[in-house]
Amino acid sequence: MRKTINCNTGWTFHEGFSADYAAALRKGEAVNLPHNAVDLPYNYFDETCYQRPFTYQKVIAWRPEFEGREVALVFDGAMADSVVYVNGEQVVAHPDGYTPFTARLTERLVEGDNLVTVKIDGSENPAIPPFGGQIDYLTYAGIYRDVWLRVTAPVYIGNVKIETPDVLAPKKTVKIRVDIANPRGLKLAGRVSVTLKDAAGKTIGSADASYASDSVTLEIKNLDGVALWDIDNPNLYEAAVDLVHESGDDAFRVNFGFRSVEFTPEGFRLNGKPLKLRGLNRH
Repeated sequence: MRKTINCNTGWTFHEGFSADYAAALRKGEAVNLPHNAVDLPYNYFDETCYQRPFTYQKVIAWRPEFEGREVALVFDGAMADSVVYVNGEQVVAHPDGYTPFTARLTERLVEGDNLVTVKIDGSENPAIPPFGGQIDYLTYAGIYRDVWLRVTAPVYIGNVKIETPDVLAPKKTVKIRVDIANPRGLKLAGRVSVTLKDAAGKTIGSADASYASDSVTLEIKNLDGVALWDIDNPNLYEAAVDLVHESGDDAFRVNFGFRSVEFTPEGFRLNGKPLKLRGLNRH
């Protein structure tokens, strides 16, 4: 089964970056994530002070459970132009400040200490969102979201998409698309199962199917007694997805709700009913 470990502590930070930085651990400031590269006053500062490169480093010791498994670092977000190195070798570049990305460590890890180096460049770049036009907010540099160490079987659940197409019908349907990650190119053959549970842990529906490609969609129909998600009662359900493959098993859990939203000429509607929205756009 997969193991996901928080990887926010034990980082070293220093200003600047050059190619030789990734080859050895450098002295710097000990930091924990999330972290901003430059502390700024509330007023009267030059925004170019963070529009430059910075370096984060962390040593990850080899673990017996890495053997034969897929090992990756998952970055929930880093601003803005990121490059990740493992033991001096570049493994991924991610030119975007807002979306998560994954650095695959498998086949680059050694038995002993492994050096992870992350270059973060806060410089404005028209080719990288949100730059390229006029923006009226600041894009502070740094690894500003969580980082996770993920260990899975060689074939694992890459993503789960849940759709609830008929939430206002008396009996409801859930469609679950399971995308299967297979970075080693192994033969895909096995089964995927989905179990739906309510907040009390009671099973309300299930489905399973075999797969021979990198995506499979399961459908659970005629769900009765389902509570909608709304403002006063934000009811959530859990989809427990399990994958079986000859290289190992994987499990993934997703929380979701049944609700419909739409903007009409008469105003906003939640679950088919008018709802007055009051707010102020202050990004």
